[in-house]
Amino acid sequence: MSSETPKEDNLASAIDAVAEDMSLTRSRKVAKKGETAQEQVLFRATTEDHERWKKTAERLGISMAEFMRVAANEKATKELECSHPFAFRKSYPWMEECLKCGVRLRDGDGKTYIR
Repeated sequence: MSSETPKEDNLASAIDAVAEDMSLTRSRKVAKKGETAQEQVLFRATTEDHERWKKTAERLGISMAEFMRVAANEKATKELECSHPFAFRKSYPWMEECLKCGVRLRDGDGKTYIR
């Protein structure tokens, strides 16, 4: 065996040099609205669910985070917001409500409500 000291690994040095200038965070931009996402949600899933969601997001051409946001927002809209046609709505200068589900949709200053 040689008593020479090993030469420096050029590949490792190059990777380290590039990594020093890299931003290691994900983008916080929300694709559809152009807003900045501030909150983070972490939950556990089975390997099968994770792979299924990942494949679906890839087919849709979006990130998995965007896929999860869209799915969660669709469910929240269905549960929290009135989806009845305008024919079932009664508007007054001081408020608007749905006659079908009884939800107050807005008050006079334009503030909207959710159930």
